[in-house]
Amino acid sequence: MSSLEDTLRFFANARFLRMLDTDGRKRLLDSAEAKNYEDGGVVVREGEPGDALYIIISGIAAISADDMGEQKAVAELTDGAFFGEMAVITTQPRSATVTAHGALACLRIPKQAVLAILDDYPKVKEVVAKIGLARTEDTMEKLMD
Repeated sequence: MSSLEDTLRFFANARFLRMLDTDGRKRLLDSAEAKNYEDGGVVVREGEPGDALYIIISGIAAISADDMGEQKAVAELTDGAFFGEMAVITTQPRSATVTAHGALACLRIPKQAVLAILDDYPKVKEVVAKIGLARTEDTMEKLMD
């Protein structure tokens, strides 16, 4: 697949970017850094400080959380999904480990850039917080199963 096709698919699917206007998207993308991970590569680790939000360009991110000393799979995210939002917004440590399931390409957006944009877009901040809270609740339910 060509880079142009990946980029077009990404913009069509990127929920986070669709919530922003043109200026907000430009500011966010200007601060973003492209990151690539090989199969099994760890993007973020549970317990680490939340220094960035990630948006998946292509691939699958496997989400797992510590379940009494063992990693338990709790979700998979694909093109256009974002993760790392709660650790950025709340300053709490990361609540899950994210690992590449196959090749994974992401945009890494530093915490300060995310917070600055969310301050200018309070409705987006509210939506992102609600998504993060729902994910946290879902993770807790899966760990209790």
